[in-house]
Amino acid sequence: MGGLGHPFENTLEARVLTGAQLKEYLEFSARYYVQTPAGGEVDPAKLTNAGNTPDYNYDVVSGVAYEIDIAKAPGARIAQLTFDGEPVDDAARFVLAVNNYRASGGGNFPHVAKAKQVWANSDEIRNTIISWVKAQGTIDVARFASVDWKLTREGTPVF
Repeated sequence: MGGLGHPFENTLEARVLTGAQLKEYLEFSARYYVQTPAGGEVDPAKLTNAGNTPDYNYDVVSGVAYEIDIAKAPGARIAQLTFDGEPVDDAARFVLAVNNYRASGGGNFPHVAKAKQVWANSDEIRNTIISWVKAQGTIDVARFASVDWKLTREGTPVF
């Protein structure tokens, strides 16, 4: 725990996961959504926190594209997982950037705590971001404006 006003002074790490492990990571995260049959109305206020999953235990992964099919049961929701437009191979290797809480097993996400660490930064994430922004001078929002994932029900987008 950190100082007043900053209870979680997280640092950044990079861990190596296979394509299969990355999919399991995403499946674990997708438990956050309430199973919602295709066809009916979707109430956004009742769509999340399934099984009392807290918001901080929902992760998205940038750099790959995927769908979360909320009509399916937890553990079978990730579809169309691609990298650079190609299906993710189970044996492919990815470097996943995570905070030290997640890297040390926080949230019980699969594979991360035992995955090989290939990089770590001892500075707090917010300071890393501040330094990066200062070095950039200006931020091009187009670099960050990507839609990498979407909620679907049997392949049809929810929203």
